[in-house]
Amino acid sequence: MRWNRLFTLVFTLSFLSCNPVKSNDAFLFTLINGLTTTTSANSFTIGPSSKINVTSASVVLTYGTSQTFGIALGVVPTSNVTINLAFDTSKLSIDGNVTTPLTAHLTFTPANYNTPQTITLASLATTPTTSNLNISSSSLDTNFNSVSGSISIRHRVMFYTGSSFLFREDEAIASLTPYGTFPYNSCSVNPSLPSGLSLHPTTCVISGTPTDSQSSSSYTVTATDGTNTDTETISIRIDTTVYKVFVTASTYNGNLQGAAANGPAGADAKCNADANKPSTGNFKAMLTTSGGARRACDGTANCTNAAENIDWVFQFGRNYIRSSDSAFLFTPNSAGILPASGTEFTTSPYTMSHAFDSGTLKTYWTALSTSPTAQWRVASAAATYNCSNWTSSAATAPASDGGRVGNSNATNYTAFRNGASGVSCASLNHLVCVEY
Repeated sequence: MRWNRLFTLVFTLSFLSCNPVKSNDAFLFTLINGLTTTTSANSFTIGPSSKINVTSASVVLTYGTSQTFGIALGVVPTSNVTINLAFDTSKLSIDGNVTTPLTAHLTFTPANYNTPQTITLASLATTPTTSNLNISSSSLDTNFNSVSGSISIRHRVMFYTGSSFLFREDEAIASLTPYGTFPYNSCSVNPSLPSGLSLHPTTCVISGTPTDSQSSSSYTVTATDGTNTDTETISIRIDTTVYKVFVTASTYNGNLQGAAANGPAGADAKCNADANKPSTGNFKAMLTTSGGARRACDGTANCTNAAENIDWVFQFGRNYIRSSDSAFLFTPNSAGILPASGTEFTTSPYTMSHAFDSGTLKTYWTALSTSPTAQWRVASAAATYNCSNWTSSAATAPASDGGRVGNSNATNYTAFRNGASGVSCASLNHLVCVEY
């Protein structure tokens, strides 16, 4: 299982001029995680002897995972600009390349200068370390020729499956086992963990039964082998209104009804019989129908009125966690949803902190709409979009007209509905099961 932490980086490269600073004296290269536009004040200092001043936030990469970023120019060039990348190939790969430098790896034109182009960074380091990503530009536009800067990268090799955890008071937690690639043998935590929880002194496993509710607090775990040291900071909150969510171990075709009264009831039975179900609690499947058996929103997209719900799985005021490790997922709004615009959740605090599953990508049946005017409503333009209310396993032709699914590794609306099309109702997909 891997966990990805998200980072946004901005560094500003300023060109020295003896004249008053003009708009084209500052060049903004923006590394954008997930291609989400970063808002940053375009402030800079022109030093008396420096040609370029660089301000940057550090990147943190985790061994065994990759992160995709975007690079864009902040002002329009008068000629094409190529981006060159140099890095330590023993510690970092870029777009799968372990050859440095990557000359003219990206090219910007006056027409696309502010459209992000992606690069994927992956850490190759197996012990805690740092490295630098050196970025330079070449162009016939003298303002962009030989401009360069450096971003510091921290390589993490010890990590948990989440960054924020929510535990149910007086219930034994699912032990938090870190993943690491160096043989650490000594662990410590600061400050001390909440009452009832403990850190194993050599494995860094967190376990126990929390006894008192508390608001979210940060804890830094340090692991060392005597030579190398790595740290991981997590937050822990303890509450009583905690409900678990899991992705089934088994997969199913679009006929979920079985011997039950309808498709959702059959899916619920599958949730409660699944190998991944926790030892306590009853669960419902997170999916919708056009027949009125289960839905979130009806008359409006991103509804706020719980009266639109029918047997919906999420409820206002409840805190939902991933059952495998107690990673906090979200607390929904008054209609049991997270309001979305496009693929992003737009209304704080109704956002998603972690994905439904921390392992490899899985898809699961949902039948939710992706239309901007119908988000959280059932995708019902064709009966096959919800596999005839989850009673049909007939092969769908074309397959894209089949049941709608979500992605287990997403923390935006893609977790509930992935893409513009579906998959055949004869295909096998998981279910997301929610405690009620």
